[in-house]
Amino acid sequence: MGLFDFLRQPPQVQGRIGYFGLQDWWLSAFSDKERQYIQATHQPLGESGDLLTTGAIGYSGQTPVGLLWCLAGWFTKEQDRSIAYRILDKAEELASSGAPVLDRHFLYGQEINIHYKDRDQQEHMDKAIWACRQQIALAPEVANAFKDEYEDSPLPAHKGYEQLAIILEKQGSLQEAIELAAQARAEGWSGDWARRIERCEEKAAKA
Repeated sequence: MGLFDFLRQPPQVQGRIGYFGLQDWWLSAFSDKERQYIQATHQPLGESGDLLTTGAIGYSGQTPVGLLWCLAGWFTKEQDRSIAYRILDKAEELASSGAPVLDRHFLYGQEINIHYKDRDQQEHMDKAIWACRQQIALAPEVANAFKDEYEDSPLPAHKGYEQLAIILEKQGSLQEAIELAAQARAEGWSGDWARRIERCEEKAAKA
């Protein structure tokens, strides 16, 4: 290898990005300026964002999907969401080839949260609804996983059920919203489902 060939080689990426084999994606999905911005913004628990790409990692209890859905959550501001969407797209690609059910659950929750912020654009509203339905489809399996891990705790709130119920109610799809809330309540997800059902029934009666 000559000098010029060496200089053309991409920089070696270590840290969490390198550990999970995400170097090619990292270098191609973002510009130099964006990568610097991501590392400056991503500061979990006081850590340096440089840990994304520097330092040798021998073991991580995290998964690549887990890393990415968490990382996307740092870029929810309007001017940052282009970055978040690219991160979520990669996480979704990885999840489609196999990922722990809780990682998929939290990934869909993050997609709901971020895409719904741009709900005035139809493509993002559609994506938020899609993510709600994907998360709901996993709900029984996720409930079992939560119960295995936190056997003495009630199930938490469920973003997919909650957000889709809100959307359906706003759209006037009251019967579907009622059925969805009843399903969430029957599965044991935390939430004021009885009140939501009552409110939608009252609206339907007046329609």
